[in-house]
Parts: sequence; structure tokens; C-alpha cells
Amino acid sequence: MLRKIKLSLGAALVAAAQLAAADVAEVKVSNVTLSVANGGWWYYLPVEVDWQPQSAGTSVGLQNPSFLDGTTAWHGRATGSSVMDGASMAMASMTARTSGNHLEGVTAQAKVDVSGGQAGWAFAKVIDNQILVAAGSTITVSLKLDSFLANGAMSQANAYIELCSTDFTTDTCLPANYAEAVVFGDMMYGGPATLTASWTSPAEANTWAKFRIGLTASADSFATPVPEPAAAALWLTGLLGVGAIARRRRPH
Repeated sequence: MLRKIKLSLGAALVAAAQLAAADVAEVKVSNVTLSVANGGWWYYLPVEVDWQPQSAGTSVGLQNPSFLDGTTAWHGRATGSSVMDGASMAMASMTARTSGNHLEGVTAQAKVDVSGGQAGWAFAKVIDNQILVAAGSTITVSLKLDSFLANGAMSQANAYIELCSTDFTTDTCLPANYAEAVVFGDMMYGGPATLTASWTSPAEANTWAKFRIGLTASADSFATPVPEPAAAALWLTGLLGVGAIARRRRPH
């Protein structure tokens, strides 16, 4: 009987350690670059103009209880959002560009770290805009994956680049001319450290393309909340008491 009590106590301690472990999802990128080759060798990326809405931003949230925070910004500008609930947090941020290019040098991050039944998400919208590309030109977008992980059964992270033909009115993608680069996972990432997508404008005319870069992270710690230290001490004392009673009842 005593051996069974010891095994039960050991299992309880392992379970408590598992409950205390946080669920984490994180994706972090740097060295966002945009280049052009071939054709007319030029592109035009609108920035801070009256006829374009702010096309970047961050948004984060925790669900139990609910906390929300969000920002909007012009692409290439610094912005950030964060929320906290005890040991749980969700954050997303972007730094400002470091050169004349509207995206060159931008870094971005989305991270969620939750425990005790909390769940959360984070989104960094680096850009969601249109770009005018010279006829026959190829634009290439790349970024470096500095961190990409998802620790926990309900944790996920992803980063994506999307380029596609569009018209300036509907702002939707045309499937005939579409390119993307996506990394999506629910574990430690072991793939390429650089994410790259290339898109070529039709040769007959200068063309508007839809241009998106985004990061998302989410995690759900669905376990029962970890007991407070005093409650945990009483719980363990009770288990030890059961063990003492079992010893006294053993025949001699």
C-alpha cells in the first residue's frame, strides 16, 4: 500500500510540474528586403498618402479573462501591442526601417506565453498594401526567421509573404498570377532561415500587385490552473497523511 501511495505522490508531482509549464508560440523576423529585377526595373510602393489606409499594425489578445490591445501604422513605422494576465502574456511589435526603402531593415515579432488555463494570440501585420510593378519586372521579397517555435499541444506559429495580381479597386487577389512563401508549424522549426517569394509583372503593362507580410502566434493552456503555494502545501500534506494512516494499518 505504501508503495502505491509513493507512486501516486510521484505522479501528482509530475502532473503539477506539467501544469506549471507554460505554452509558448513565437515567431520573430528581421532583414525584410524588397528588390526588383528585369523588365522596367522599378516599383512604386505607396506610403503615407491620403488615398491609402494605414497598412500595418499589431494586435494581441488573451481570452480567459479577456484582454485586448491593437495599433495601426504606416508600413515601415515602429509600433507594438502587449497584454498581461499574471504570468501569461501576448505581444507583437515592429521596428522602424533603417534606410530609405519603405521596408528595408524592418523587424517584427509575435509571441504568446500562457499557463493556468489562459489562451492568447498575437499578430504583426508588417504590410498589407498594393505595389505598382513595371511591366515584365520581377519583385522579390525576403525575410530572415530569427525565431520560430511552438511549445505546447495547442500552440502554433506562422510567417507568410504573399504577392498576387490585383486591381486597384477591389484589392483582391487574382489566382492566375500568385506567389507566396509560408512557414507554418506547431513544433520547433528546422527549415530554411530565410523566407523568400518572387512575383513577375505581366510583360504587356505596368501592374498593381497585392503585397502582404504577416506573423501570427497562438497558444492555449487548457489545463487546470496551478494551485497557489499554500494550497499546494496543504494538498501534499494531505497525501502524506494518507501514507501515514496506511502505514499504521499495516499488520505487524
